[in-house]
Amino acid sequence: MVLLAAVDVGGGFGGASAEVLNLEDQSMEIEIQVEVRSTAEAVVVHFALSGEDPVTLPLVARGDGVFGITTELKPANYEVVFETLGDASIQSLPVSLTDMGADLTPSSGSVTSTTEGGFSNVTRGWGWLALAFAAASLAALAFWVLGGGRNEESVASEHESDVVATSRAEPAEDQPSIGSPPDP
Repeated sequence: MVLLAAVDVGGGFGGASAEVLNLEDQSMEIEIQVEVRSTAEAVVVHFALSGEDPVTLPLVARGDGVFGITTELKPANYEVVFETLGDASIQSLPVSLTDMGADLTPSSGSVTSTTEGGFSNVTRGWGWLALAFAAASLAALAFWVLGGGRNEESVASEHESDVVATSRAEPAEDQPSIGSPPDP
């Protein structure tokens, strides 16, 4: 497995990469991978920020000597150190997430901004569109149920007035009138 946009972190490790999968105001989802050049029983990653306790997480073997994890952290440019655990513990050189290829800017393609309700602006836009469509559908249904402004009584009264008007009309010259005998 080849790590794309990997940076060599040294200390028995090969390339390492970081990719931000989702970035919000309060959290970011990030995928970290590192190539281990020696045998290791386990590999961990340490995330450190100035003035805060480091966060240490175990990495999962992904095959071909590559270990990684997808996790959620507070959005920041952490300093990262990889460490193998076993008979001979080895640590990598410290490297920042951005040096490993992570894009922490809100304008990156994988970043979504969320609103107070937890929905992105795009999702909220589709929600408003769905609400408008539902309102228009209900209005069309009400218009159809009410007969488009004409109810059955008005249609029936128009039909009756047509019948009455037809019966009062003078018969045509070649048509006999109702109630009179036909001409011989």
